[in-house]
Amino acid sequence: MYREGRDRWRLRESTFGDRARQRQAALAELTEAGGRAYRAPEREDAGDDSGIVRVTVDRSGAVVDVHIRSDWRDRIGVGGLGPALLAARENAAGAMARALVLGRLAEQERAASEGREPSRDRRPGAYAERSTIDQVWQRLSDNEDHAYRRQKAARAAAERQPRAIGGPLGLLSGRCEGGRLVGITAEPTRTRQADTEQLRHAALDLFRQAEAAEELIA
Repeated sequence: MYREGRDRWRLRESTFGDRARQRQAALAELTEAGGRAYRAPEREDAGDDSGIVRVTVDRSGAVVDVHIRSDWRDRIGVGGLGPALLAARENAAGAMARALVLGRLAEQERAASEGREPSRDRRPGAYAERSTIDQVWQRLSDNEDHAYRRQKAARAAAERQPRAIGGPLGLLSGRCEGGRLVGITAEPTRTRQADTEQLRHAALDLFRQAEAAEELIA
């Protein structure tokens, strides 16, 4: 479902017909992440393909920090800044989603090895109940199918009511479709004159506006 790459985990297309292969993949990913001892982090960060932009998200998927390298103008230019920010955010959200799933799998493995029920002290989740790894993996697939259908419906709704959002100083603007951020554009003149800290704050503000819009259709 995810592949290992520059930023550890990225969402990829996958089929779930072969249950044995699902189980092997789940166990292999859990082993690479630390096995039964694995705990999902409070935050995950990931970058775009160029490595110029990195975004950090919390467990809810909300953006909590942005880092833009000082040489971004030479490496990706003004036209590449917006797509890089969007890609980094999506990669970070994917990394966190994977970490949370692996954390639940690890908890189930610990409980099974100790002959006890999984901990109920944590926030209830979609995979909190006791089940086999292949069942958990199938539920993850089902959840992604549901998310895809919701996103598809959101895009259809957006065709009737698109929405533009903007950050401070007019540095960055975004385009939401159905409440989902699908594009970021950097204003050429102002962006060339801005320093990385100004761009960081502009990006954080833009992501927060997008998250507020996304909550309306969640």
